[in-house]
Amino acid sequence: MKKKVLLIGCGHMGSALARSWIKSNQYTINIVDPVKYSSLKKKYNSSNLKIFNSTHKVQKYESFDFIIVATKPSDLIIVLEDLSNYTFKSDVNFISVVAGKKITLFEKKLKKINNFFRIMPNLPATIGESMSCIFSKKKVSQKNQNEVRKLFSYSGKIIFLKEENQIDMATAISGSGPGFIFNTIDALEKAARKLGFSKDTSKILVYQTFQGSINLLLKNKLNAEDLVKTVATKGGTTEAGIQIMKNNDFHKIFQELVKASYKRSKKISK
Repeated sequence: MKKKVLLIGCGHMGSALARSWIKSNQYTINIVDPVKYSSLKKKYNSSNLKIFNSTHKVQKYESFDFIIVATKPSDLIIVLEDLSNYTFKSDVNFISVVAGKKITLFEKKLKKINNFFRIMPNLPATIGESMSCIFSKKKVSQKNQNEVRKLFSYSGKIIFLKEENQIDMATAISGSGPGFIFNTIDALEKAARKLGFSKDTSKILVYQTFQGSINLLLKNKLNAEDLVKTVATKGGTTEAGIQIMKNNDFHKIFQELVKASYKRSKKISK
């Protein structure tokens, strides 16, 4: 029998996760989203999927194996207060992908639930290439951890973190990271156009360079620092560009932007 998933909130991240679970054909999915209810009903037509415009319309809460909350932080308290009125399986996996909200908040509102997980996926989940960072307290069994590991593996890679504050750290790297990478790609594209390449040619040059470089890194025994030395031969063209990076303390810029993202994540958590 397929395990049952209840997803509350189906924005960008919720939609990405839902698509991965629907595609896997391993779960029965129920979605609650009052804003996107009509569009979701039109988009999906499957016997393994039910869509509701309110948590009050959902039946048999005690039948769900996974409860995933993916709402906006501002909507969370209302959702938790509503869910506190229902009875769940004793070993249900309750999962939050809500930014900046700690497990203690969920434990306070849902006293009868034992297995809480806090997860930070990222935008590439939309194509099944997410980096999902997972935290659960030590009392959560290995069996439950494995169930959640399997559920989120359909949307990409997963890693379990040892401490909850590492979720804020991961937010600054893998959560915000796609934005930093896209901005870097955009800068290189514009630099290519400044040289005289067309928009289309610049895109091909930059996208394939990034894709080829990351694939090379993944398949190479050398790390990124070593590969910089390999490509930046003495007196060559790459070395000339790398020198500009050094002069402008390129590494420090990334340390500062990650630090700013981390500080904001911690502030939201409070």
